[in-house]
Amino acid sequence: MINPVVIGDATLYLGDCLDILPTLGAGSVDAVVTDPPYGVDFRGEAWDASIPNWLPEARRVASVVVFTTGDTTLWDYPRPDWVCCWYREASNSRSKLGGFSHWTPILVYGKAAFPVDCLKMHAIEVAYPHGFGHPSPKPERLMRWLVDNATNGDGVILDPFMGSGTTGVACAQLGRKFIGIEIEPRYFDIACKRIEAAQAQLRLGI
Repeated sequence: MINPVVIGDATLYLGDCLDILPTLGAGSVDAVVTDPPYGVDFRGEAWDASIPNWLPEARRVASVVVFTTGDTTLWDYPRPDWVCCWYREASNSRSKLGGFSHWTPILVYGKAAFPVDCLKMHAIEVAYPHGFGHPSPKPERLMRWLVDNATNGDGVILDPFMGSGTTGVACAQLGRKFIGIEIEPRYFDIACKRIEAAQAQLRLGI
């Protein structure tokens, strides 16, 4: 396994989560918070053509696993302990069949402390920021909400599909320790820069 990049309280691995997760001890992190591939080949991206079998290993290393998925791909996973959602006001997701929806499911395995079942966001917040170089980054407020409610105020958060690093940014903003895994080098580099910048802002009190 490649040695991780350590940035403050963040430990970042460049590699396949199916190779790296088995190297982590059982119960070694407090929660997994992630945005895995939806398996719908959206925008023709290769990483999103199928869903890897990552959940059993995630549940082994963490007592709580929380993640977003697609409106239909939620059925590809075992029955969760709870289902939340984030509601995207004045925005929608379209299917190849012609339908659309304004919400995205959030699957919860284990006992998390979500005070409400829905996070409501305006379309302006949902609009993907330019400059990250990733086709589908999630809003920072969404990942902060997931991180903040996945544990009781502290602990280590793991994201096995780190992408452009939004979960790591959320952890920096909330003062949580973070472990990230990303298989694509260009997204890994983006995540490193974003997480380093977020931690620098925290140190400066910005």
